[in-house]
Amino acid sequence: MEKRKRLLLLHRVLRGRRKIMQRILTLDPQLDILLHSSFQELMSHYQLPESFAITLFNELQDETHRVTLEQDMQTFCTLTCLDEAYPVALRHIPDPPLVLYAAGNIGLLRSLPAISVVGTRRPTKSAADKVAYFVDPLAAAGWTIVSGMAKGIDSMAHHAAIRSNGNTIAVLGGGLRQLYPRSNRELFNNLADTQLVLSEYFPDQHPQQYHFPERNRIISALGFCTLVVEAKKHSGTMHTVMHALEQGRDVFAIPGDPLEDRTAGCHQMISEGAGIIFEPGQLLEEWERNKSKWIHFI
Repeated sequence: MEKRKRLLLLHRVLRGRRKIMQRILTLDPQLDILLHSSFQELMSHYQLPESFAITLFNELQDETHRVTLEQDMQTFCTLTCLDEAYPVALRHIPDPPLVLYAAGNIGLLRSLPAISVVGTRRPTKSAADKVAYFVDPLAAAGWTIVSGMAKGIDSMAHHAAIRSNGNTIAVLGGGLRQLYPRSNRELFNNLADTQLVLSEYFPDQHPQQYHFPERNRIISALGFCTLVVEAKKHSGTMHTVMHALEQGRDVFAIPGDPLEDRTAGCHQMISEGAGIIFEPGQLLEEWERNKSKWIHFI
């Protein structure tokens, strides 16, 4: 079994736990002993607790995982941190995904510029107009719109790219066969057919609550900046902003009604240093001003 496939198998049996995967890769960069060791050898070489090493050994020997991995590799595109095609924008962030499953056009990962567009799942009545005003012209100008395919702002951002004949990437918090929210089935099918859907979870892995904050780091990393359309002060959107800042990406926020709590997060970001956006031309200028740096970085 080739090294990248061994990594995909390890990712599956460990259900994507990156910390332990990173430790194993550090101790065994070629994953040479992974499939040919007793549990005692796994325990010793990978510095694992005995019970964990026994479970890992049994899972690695379970033929079911190998069969389903082969099936998934035939159904979806796989990208690993070992591949040249792995997105450079992700390679340099803290805690990069080690494995990605993709449905659609992975060429969009090389499309520049890309912008992350995020916000609340329960937007105001004026949110659709904001998205149309800010995102449509960017998508029509060839920008790739990255979001999370959640209800609300995420879905609006993907639809904006589609109606503008642009490009869009959705990053999911569960496996590609475990769609969430299910009400976005039609959007998912459209994106998988004509755009790109990504997940760092294997296709049958059910979404967990903690998946969504951690997948937000992929959304923020794929864009040269993050645009927040509407957000409460305490929301998942703030996780994306935190990741963006940690990754060195700029954050821009659209101001709203001062009496509306669904835009209070935007006002807080602006007061703390995020860029304030009144018209899409500002983002076009921002890209022109910084693109040499970002092209070099990405």
